[in-house]
Order: sequence, then C-alpha cells, then structure tokens
Amino acid sequence: MREVFLTGCDKKTEWQLPWFINKFNRFVPNGDLVIADFGMSEEMLSHISMFDVIPIQSGEKGWFKKPRAMLAASSLPNVKKVCWLDTDCELLRDPSYIFDYVEHNKLTVVVDHPWTERGSPWTPQGNRGPWYNTGVVAFEGRPMILDRWLQEIKNKEHRGDQEALYSILNESDTSRLINISEAPHRFNVLRLDMLQDRVPERPVIKHWTGQKGNDEIRRQMQ
Repeated sequence: MREVFLTGCDKKTEWQLPWFINKFNRFVPNGDLVIADFGMSEEMLSHISMFDVIPIQSGEKGWFKKPRAMLAASSLPNVKKVCWLDTDCELLRDPSYIFDYVEHNKLTVVVDHPWTERGSPWTPQGNRGPWYNTGVVAFEGRPMILDRWLQEIKNKEHRGDQEALYSILNESDTSRLINISEAPHRFNVLRLDMLQDRVPERPVIKHWTGQKGNDEIRRQMQ
C-alpha cells in the first residue's frame, strides 16, 4: 500500500514547485509524490510529467481546491495514507514519520501557534481550542472531515481554507477531539515561529508563509 505526499499549485504559485521538488527529492529520494494541477501552465505540466498529476477542475479557487485534491489522492490506486504539503514548505529532513501520528478518520495537523495566541487578523477567535495550520495535513483513507471541509468551502465565504477548517472545529466542544490528531511542532514550523523564537529541536519542515516567505524562497532559488 502507498503512503504518498501531495502538493498542488496553479499558475500563480507554480514558480515555487521546482524549489519544492528539489527539496523533496533530496530528503525523500524514494518518496511517492503526487501533484495536484490547480491550473498550471503547459510548460510546468511538461516539466513535471514524470510525476503522478491529478487535474483538479472545480469551482473553487486557489488553495480552496486543497480538500478536493486530498480526496482525489485518497482515491488513487493502493493509496493508504496521504500527506499534503504546501509548495512553500521547505523540507529539512525526511517527513515520512509524520504518518506514525495518523489516526483513523482524523486529520493529522500541527497547531498554528501564532494564530492560536493572537487570533487570525480576519476571523473571530473561537473559544473551543487552538488553530491548526493547513500547510501540512496527513490522513489515512477518507476521513469524513475532508468532505465536511469541502462543503464548508462551497457553502460559505472564508478568507482561506484554514479559516474554513477552523469554523468546523469550533462548532462544538467535541469537534476537535473527533476530527483532529496533533503532530509535533517540528513537522510545520511557521515563518512567524522563527521570528518569535519558537523553533523546536530538529525541525522537519519550515513553512515560508506570506510575502516575506516568498522572498526567502526566491533568495534560496538564486
């Protein structure tokens, strides 16, 4: 059975993909990488022709396609576990052992410490538990929360996919317990974590979020 890593992008963010693939190939040389096509250029699609590519043709835009891509990857032949990685995630070592933290019918994610402490600038802070960053999401099979997440995106307006998931998790006291298993912080260390001196030992993934993160990725590519 396959344990696959999944990423995806469109024309706006595909410039990050060669950088992401280079890091992936370095630390997971025998890894099973699947790429979701959110609307990439023909040139980029030609460049990644050696990978499994899933075309995601739907009404959602940008990162809102992420849950649909996860559902599509879970339906690929012989796939048992999936780990989504945003293209602005920098692998520092093999992330494969995140699969050890996956629990049946749950999403395995990392606490978003900056937003948990200060709240999202765009979303009212709930009172039922932490925010979770959706740049790294692992799961087994087809957790029911994935379909619920997609419906939340389709039925309501949210600033981003992370806000949509947070809305679901804040619906009841038990929603996080039922739907979430936490992975250690080292699997998703945010750019703001680095600025706020909140970096765990032996980080596995650094997540270069925002415009300043894009600047760092471009610096590395040069």
